[in-house]
Amino acid sequence: MGNLVPAIFWFPPALAGVLVAAKQGQFLGTGLWILIASTVVGWLAVNQFGFFNNAKMRKQLELILVAKGEQASEELIFVGFATPKYSSMLDAHEDVGFLEFLSDRIVFVSETRRIEIMKSDISGTARRANVHSLLGLGGWVGIDARLGEKRFRLLVEPRERNTMLASKRYAKKLTSRIAAWLKE
Repeated sequence: MGNLVPAIFWFPPALAGVLVAAKQGQFLGTGLWILIASTVVGWLAVNQFGFFNNAKMRKQLELILVAKGEQASEELIFVGFATPKYSSMLDAHEDVGFLEFLSDRIVFVSETRRIEIMKSDISGTARRANVHSLLGLGGWVGIDARLGEKRFRLLVEPRERNTMLASKRYAKKLTSRIAAWLKE
């Protein structure tokens, strides 16, 4: 739905722009202006509806985790998640879940997985690009770690806010928080 709802806002004016341009027999002119307007409307719709039903998904996942006996904490951060091998042009998030900071480790927990990374295994954090970055509406917070000789990266994107742009701003705070936690 996070892709479909914005498409509903974008597609009709985009189609109208193409039809006007075709009818007039020229790309420059009214048809182009309608296409530009449809792009702006589409971008605004992705920002507003890209995390469609986000609060509902969060609440539902909280209930599932409580039913599984997972301890609910006040410090849980709702995030989208992906392994570095995951790739999709339509959905940056392979999974959604909660990120939790404990004194000695960071934990990602979702309906289907639990990943714990010891603080001593984490080498750093940095912002990373994803498909939302192409639109200027998001990006990953990468947590770089090492397990023995194997390096890996946990990729999360905050879903704490109602809009994608607000969540992007929150990602800066999350990156700083991880860096500060690592120094503790």
